[in-house]
Amino acid sequence: MPVTPALLSALSLSTLSLPVPTMSASTLLGLSTPPLHLTVAVDMTGSSKNPAFRYADQARLLAQSVMLNQLRSGDTLTLLRVCDGVQTVADFTFSSKNGARMARADILRYTAALTKPCTGRGSAITAGLTQAAKRAAQTAKVNDVVVLFTDGALLDDPGRAGLGGVTRTLLGAKTTRTLFVAGLSPEAGAGGVSVRDSFVKALGTPASDRRVLLAGAYDLSNVYPTFAAAVKAARQ
Repeated sequence: MPVTPALLSALSLSTLSLPVPTMSASTLLGLSTPPLHLTVAVDMTGSSKNPAFRYADQARLLAQSVMLNQLRSGDTLTLLRVCDGVQTVADFTFSSKNGARMARADILRYTAALTKPCTGRGSAITAGLTQAAKRAAQTAKVNDVVVLFTDGALLDDPGRAGLGGVTRTLLGAKTTRTLFVAGLSPEAGAGGVSVRDSFVKALGTPASDRRVLLAGAYDLSNVYPTFAAAVKAARQ
């Protein structure tokens, strides 16, 4: 998928070239909003290895946008890289002065580590969601927003039978406000069913939960504004 100007505009990443600290209205007024726990898990297996799909580019755009546009001082950030296992790239509470957002250099450094290509075989998508759920439980008094970037291919995931259960556990937590699954592939999978449809079927009832946002590989720019609105609502 080409990284078009429309996609860049929708994700508001042009400001990455202008790393100037900004103050929010709440900061200027001496107010604050409740912190969030933001988890971004990026599946770098499968279609991410095919340059024709530009999955790595999309994953970088989404991760950068979350760190630049959604992360606020006081929020907890967890970054998980999914390959044949799950690597914790970052896990910390972000702190800044005067409402400044994360520095451009830090965003690029974390994103580069998060989207580093996988070298092994297999996919730990279910394990990635499991770790996201466990980490969320450790910040019990903070609302959780989870982003999973994946093509949705589960054939190489040894834990795929438990995907629905893990997702129900995550959504069962009172603090979970949004689960955003982006990058789902329209490619034909087993039996001619698309990878996206197979993934949704594996999710089961959680797929129809109002807190779950699903975006196909070509839908990211359309769904991201809805996600941003969900993050804003999660702070209230």
